[in-house]
Amino acid sequence: MAAPPYVSDPMLRQGAWYPVVSNGATRTVLEVSGRRVAVPSDLVEIRPKRPDRFTVVYRPRDSGNPARGTRSDLGRMYAVCPACGARVRLVGHPRETKCPCSFRGEIAWWETG
Repeated sequence: MAAPPYVSDPMLRQGAWYPVVSNGATRTVLEVSGRRVAVPSDLVEIRPKRPDRFTVVYRPRDSGNPARGTRSDLGRMYAVCPACGARVRLVGHPRETKCPCSFRGEIAWWETG
């Protein structure tokens, strides 16, 4: 049986966690929504365990925002919940926040630069 085809242009979310299928010198294969996705290894940060704090994501000014103008628009900066992976709107520079999944925790501002 052949392995599933690889996606050449994946839409991976920053700050999200994906299972690692394989990790090579030049590419890493992740499982995204039940599909195998090959991405350049230098674009992936592999950690031994999930974070226990919210990760902050900054959307570049020139990047597209498919949710712009809708209730789902989180703006250029948002947090990713370590418990469920949901995106959470950030207003100002709070020390902690709460996710709709009920997880409440600290925001790891120091990891984002």
